[in-house]
Amino acid sequence: MPHDNRTILITGSTDGVGRRVAERLARTGTSVLVHGRDRGRAEAVLTTIRRAGGAGAFYPADFSSLADVQALADADREP
Repeated sequence: MPHDNRTILITGSTDGVGRRVAERLARTGTSVLVHGRDRGRAEAVLTTIRRAGGAGAFYPADFSSLADVQALADADREP
């Protein structure tokens, strides 16, 4: 099912199940906001997404930090 014009934030999407969900949604036309703590792993996910024709952006945040959570909530979310 195509999901053109949708943007979805997937927390914990730099590894494991979150990564697989991000990659799969990107193949349906969904723009994926990749969340995690590690920029290198996020860039690897985004490379996979872009090679498959998808779009996405990285939004770093450590959920144990209230400042990081607030910054994520305040971020512009258009990839």
